[in-house]
Amino acid sequence: MSGRRRLSPLRRFAFVVSYDGRPFHGWQSQTGGGAVQDVVEEAFAQLTRQEIRVTGSGRTDAGVSATGQVFHCDIDGEKWTPETLVKGVNHFLPSTVRIVRGACVPADFHARHDVFRKIYRYRWILAASPNTPPPPTDSPFRGTFSVPFDLAALKNATALFAGFHDFSHFTVRKSCPDDARRTIDQIFWETGPADLVLWIAGRGFLHMMIRYIAQTLIQVGQGKRTPETVSSLLLQGSPPPFPPLQPAPPEGLDLVRVLYGKREPFPPYSPPELS
Repeated sequence: MSGRRRLSPLRRFAFVVSYDGRPFHGWQSQTGGGAVQDVVEEAFAQLTRQEIRVTGSGRTDAGVSATGQVFHCDIDGEKWTPETLVKGVNHFLPSTVRIVRGACVPADFHARHDVFRKIYRYRWILAASPNTPPPPTDSPFRGTFSVPFDLAALKNATALFAGFHDFSHFTVRKSCPDDARRTIDQIFWETGPADLVLWIAGRGFLHMMIRYIAQTLIQVGQGKRTPETVSSLLLQGSPPPFPPLQPAPPEGLDLVRVLYGKREPFPPYSPPELS
């Protein structure tokens, strides 16, 4: 009996990871690799010499970036601390992925099931014309829109999305669930001299839902759709829109923060309006 090797106790850790989503096929692991989760799990395996499975707060689409994606995993709690894991795993990660925080959490903490709110932003820059490319420093992470632009109509339409609605027209039709009702806790725009930033917060979103909302709102600002059209599309059982809705490019979308309410594992940080 004394010769038996004692098994080290596993401990649950939570991490915040930031990544440039352009080279990846989204967050969630998939056959053949190419997802952010695959890269993260490989880095943990190289560091710990063990197979480590991580669980994220949710998916991000191919090309979508994150400042504050959260995941959890179970690792030897005697050998590793949050600090040594963050430093060690980052050594094996590509420059497009970085773990920025780590914390020990209760054994029943779950990065997806315990989510209280997610905060996203979509960045747009103003182009002189539809064919004018954005500045090189902006192009990786922003969509573009062109003048003329009706900011008042944009904001009027934006207010319609707040609250509990049927978002079946604002998702990929083939992956739309039977119940497409979701709640948007807050949604608003920050305006600059040459850009717009859409902030949106809620507990969960449908596939590409935020990108469909962002593109639709920009079309309202461009006069291609009306706030009244948006209102009708949010009614349960409303007919499909014509012309059909299109999602905004993934490059402009960023998962900024995942909040956990009373189970928050990290020091609070978020825009004051969205805390």
